[in-house]
Parts: sequence; structure tokens; C-alpha cells
Amino acid sequence: MSQVLTENTSPAGSGDHQAQEMIVASNGSVGLPGQAVKQTIAHTNEQAISSADFDWRRELRELVAFLRKPVRGHATVLTLRQGWRRIALMLALNFCFIVIVTLPINAALYHWAGLDESVKSDATKISEWGTVALIGPLLEELVFRAGLRQVKYSLFVAPVLIAMLHADKMFVLIMAGIWLSIAAADAIRLRYAASADSIRFARSRAFIRRYPCVFWMYAISFGLAHISNLYSTNGRDYWLVFALSSQLFGGALLGYLRLRQGLRSAIAYHVLFNASCLCAELLFP
Repeated sequence: MSQVLTENTSPAGSGDHQAQEMIVASNGSVGLPGQAVKQTIAHTNEQAISSADFDWRRELRELVAFLRKPVRGHATVLTLRQGWRRIALMLALNFCFIVIVTLPINAALYHWAGLDESVKSDATKISEWGTVALIGPLLEELVFRAGLRQVKYSLFVAPVLIAMLHADKMFVLIMAGIWLSIAAADAIRLRYAASADSIRFARSRAFIRRYPCVFWMYAISFGLAHISNLYSTNGRDYWLVFALSSQLFGGALLGYLRLRQGLRSAIAYHVLFNASCLCAELLFP
């Protein structure tokens, strides 16, 4: 896990190197004025300091800006300790959201729609810990977060995997056959088409342009995948979607983590969250 929480997107020390080049340029006949060079160096140093120190206020601002308009972007450079701080901050936000938003909504649904759980976990069983805290997070992250950076995965793999969580086996088999046929036809087309590079480039641009829709599609699908765990005792099942606020918000946080630190960081967060929920069941049965 020590190498999981960081993803370098630029060579180390590139900012300092650029600043040195500007200083050299300012000494020659062509270059930046001295004052502009000083401002550039100060800005470079400020960026180095900001990347070295984890500021939770800045992190919150970045999260809010991301949720307003999700972008694929690049992963930030963080040390192991800073990566765990970000995960801890996301966990704290999720639990605060549960206390402030989810619990009041679920309490109202309990009285209005007879909200209850169809599948209840037993934190006293070791097998439950293996399923809920390890296997479940791993599989769900592979289904709902692995494709957030890959066009082919989002087009041909994720729809089939998501359908496996929402539909019966026959529907999934039919859908898998259709999608495999489309993927095979697309691979053959790209292999022999003269404009294959242009097609790939246009597809990537479309993926980036529609990325907010892609991101929220995954987050909403992640929330809806948990609706089978709930039921209404008085037949008001259509109200159950409002009980998925925690899963929807958690899916957004997991997507943010996956894009900023990598898939394995999202898995680590998911494992810790589910394990914390099991611990809460042990403490407050």
C-alpha cells in the first residue's frame, strides 16, 4: 500500500528547473523582466509548498469544484502520509453527511414508508468481515471506478458489469453477447480503417467533453446497486431511492479519490468505510 497513494504526473523538480531557465533567460538579451522573474519564482515556490503540505481547506475547495464539474484531470503528487490524510478527510466527510443528511431522511422514511433492510449484516461473524469489508469493496471498485479513466472500459466492460448487479442472469448473458459483438466489430474497424487514429482521438475528446455525465452515471449506478438491500413494509417502494443518499455521496467521494490518487486508494477508502460500519454495529447493536 506504500506505493498506492501517490501518482506522479510530472518529473520531480520540474518547477524549479523552469524557474532556473527563466533566470538564465532574464540575464540574456531576450527574456522576462526582473520583476516578472521574481514573481514567477515566488509562484513556483508557492506551488512547491502547497504540494508539500496537505491543507484540508484547500482540499475541500477542490472537492466542491470537482463535484460541480467533474473532470478526469491528473492525479496530484502526494506523499504516503498526505494520501492517508486525504482518505481520512473523505471518511470524515462521509460520516458527517450520514449524521446530518442520511439519518434524518431514513428516520422519516422509516415512519412514512416503513423502511427496513432486506439484508442485514452480522458483525460478529468473521465471514461477514471478509465479504463486507474486503470482497465487496474490491468488486464494487472494479465495477464502478475502474472505468473512470478508460474509454474502452466505460463503453464495453462497465455496462455489462453494472447490469450483473441490477438484472437477472439471462438478461446479462444477452447483453454481454451484444456488447462483445460490438467490441469485436469496433476492434476490427479500428484495425483496418485508414483513419483509426482520428477515430480514437475523436472518441477520447467526446469522452472528456461528456465526462461529467460519465462520472455521475457511475455514482448513481453505485447508489442504485444498493437499493436491493432495502424494502418498504407498506408498499411504498418508490420512496426507497431517497434512502440511498449516503451511497450516492459516498460514490462521488470514491470517484474523486480514484481520479486523484488511483484505484487502490479508492479501494482502501471503501474497505475502511465498510469496516467502520461493522465496528459501529458491534458497539451499538
